[in-house]
Amino acid sequence: MKMTVKIADKELFKMYQCAMAENISDWKRVAKLAKFIDKYANDDVNSNRDDLANVVDAILNHEKVELSVPKYRLKMNGMVGNNGQQYVSRRIDDQGGYFICGVRNPHVCRGEITQQFTRDEAEFLKDLLNNSSIQSVEE
Repeated sequence: MKMTVKIADKELFKMYQCAMAENISDWKRVAKLAKFIDKYANDDVNSNRDDLANVVDAILNHEKVELSVPKYRLKMNGMVGNNGQQYVSRRIDDQGGYFICGVRNPHVCRGEITQQFTRDEAEFLKDLLNNSSIQSVEE
């Protein structure tokens, strides 16, 4: 089973994509990343060097590289249930819409439910929740 390597450096990821788009050998792809080798050789930030090493390993092992995108949760203030603090949630398989679920729900740990969203999706949900209004129900 091939692994997917996640990196945080956007500039390195763009260079990786350019190198992978060309019909060249893996070693030439690694050579195209040489400017990053020079850039990170004396860098004090270990994550940058780790990202570069992971990309080189991924190319040589024919693994996929993805850009690691920060994830966010939306805490429902004042809502704590049997499963702990409640957060906006969504099923992984996208069969259902959004709902509220506790962080200690066992389905979250098994990967059936996510409570992590991209910044854009989190902002959209936050705005949606902030702009909601109460309507009376007539029976």
